[in-house]
Amino acid sequence: MNRIILTLLVIATLFSVPASADLFSELDLVVDEYNMNADSAPAQLNTLLGNENILAVIDMEDGSTLALKIVTEDMFVTEFSVTDQDGSDFTPSLMIYTDEGTIGQLLDSEDPLSVFLDAYDTGAIDIEAVGFVDKLTLSVGNIMIKLSQLLGFI
Repeated sequence: MNRIILTLLVIATLFSVPASADLFSELDLVVDEYNMNADSAPAQLNTLLGNENILAVIDMEDGSTLALKIVTEDMFVTEFSVTDQDGSDFTPSLMIYTDEGTIGQLLDSEDPLSVFLDAYDTGAIDIEAVGFVDKLTLSVGNIMIKLSQLLGFI
């Protein structure tokens, strides 16, 4: 009887997928969809975010952390993979911090831009630039976002 229970536990463990793997799979699908539409992004976004090495750190609801390496070239995501939280396998130019709940809201939203802007304004999404030029670019981008919101463009 104990062998049967132990065997069932082993099988259940092998087939259980951690939440971070599920989230990564969902985001991977979104990356494919994003890349299909990346060429229609405004030129200003391409200037600000077109060529970056991004470390995205997502606090998961189960207490773990999912760290992602996202490399963009001309607004297209050319690399999307799980990485170490310290980003030791590459040098990020931007670091994004958020949580699984915020990512879920973005994925489920009919208007992800509004959800993103709200999360960014409230600090649920934090973006940090690493180098001086990237910090300057991020500051300019923040000003452009605020101005666009003020003028009703977004």
